[in-house]
Amino acid sequence: MDLGIKGRRALIYGGSRGIGRAVAGALAAEGADVAVCARKEWAAQKVASEAAENSGVRAKGYKIDAWDEPSTRTLVSHIVDDFGAIDIMFGVARRPALEDRNVLPPDGWQSQLDRGFLRFKATTEALLPGMQNRQWGRILWMIPWPVAGTSVERQLYSVTTAALTAWLESVAADLAKDNVAVNLLKPAPGYRIAGSGGSPRHDKSQQGSIPGPTGETLSIRQVAVVAAFLLGNLTGGMRGKAIDLGFDTSA
Repeated sequence: MDLGIKGRRALIYGGSRGIGRAVAGALAAEGADVAVCARKEWAAQKVASEAAENSGVRAKGYKIDAWDEPSTRTLVSHIVDDFGAIDIMFGVARRPALEDRNVLPPDGWQSQLDRGFLRFKATTEALLPGMQNRQWGRILWMIPWPVAGTSVERQLYSVTTAALTAWLESVAADLAKDNVAVNLLKPAPGYRIAGSGGSPRHDKSQQGSIPGPTGETLSIRQVAVVAAFLLGNLTGGMRGKAIDLGFDTSA
């Protein structure tokens, strides 16, 4: 399927492994140039090199401090300068991180809201003016699988997830006239994600995920295909949607 994004420029957060890496490859295969961001620059550059070699697109890797908003804004500006513009953005929101998983420090709620919501809001807003001026843009955030952890961790996950979901849905309505689509992927309750070979992944990005009622899993490739479709030119009328990733076992 031709997603109509050949020549578009995509920014991928967390693109060095897992779903981010698969999405970067899927977009490159459709002819989009890709800027790959990750905590380890060498890992981001490796994925970028693979995209360039396999698909012949322009690709470059960057190091990002996913918790620091000022440096993230600076990096986004640098990437826009390198690529001329960014038309597509995909990112996986990070889970709350606590030194003590059972205790919130005095500024805990504010700190986690800053990291789990406000940084994503700021990053999105940094790219929106250019997309609006060009009358085309696609932004897709993905909420990570929930942590089956402590009560404090579950509270933080629920609140930051709700904030991100509500904001994306509201801002999407304002962008409809500019042909900018903002959507959200989120895990359906009770499902886990598996590697491309079908076996559950056990890296840090998937800790805490659980099997579905009858053991169903979603593969990284399946998620990447859904994400790439939502970032393409065929979904201009789909805005402000929170799409559950999971199977309907009642069918």
